[in-house]
Amino acid sequence: MPIFGVASLKNLSKCHPNLKLIANEAIKEMDFRVLDSTRGRDAQTRAFQTGKSKAKFGQSAHNYVPAIAFDLFPFPYDWKDRKAFTRLAEIIMRIAKEKGIPLRWGGDWNMDGDKTKSDAWDMPHFELHPWRDWAKKSKLYEDG
Repeated sequence: MPIFGVASLKNLSKCHPNLKLIANEAIKEMDFRVLDSTRGRDAQTRAFQTGKSKAKFGQSAHNYVPAIAFDLFPFPYDWKDRKAFTRLAEIIMRIAKEKGIPLRWGGDWNMDGDKTKSDAWDMPHFELHPWRDWAKKSKLYEDG
């Protein structure tokens, strides 16, 4: 059975308990990494400036503590393997539904409405939904 590595455990430790519950169940079914969870002001600004995020600080579900979003990367690690991201999303979303946790997957949306453009999808991203409601119960994460 797969287990989380040190970096994944560190990122997962910053997550909302609901996200931790989902991830700890999902790892029993498929190997994956927790790439990102909480992003402070500096990290979010870098992500925005480099085009890795379309959101400025305070406009992302990653900017809160505990984290109300996380990014997951399925094993084997291949950014182009959309099938692996979809398999992982099916597991994550099924577990969330079974646990009654409202969750949204970035692979289900894109920025311009054209579902044929893979660069518009955020395949690794999952967030408690609606994230702005969850953000009201969290606080902004100011550390870098």
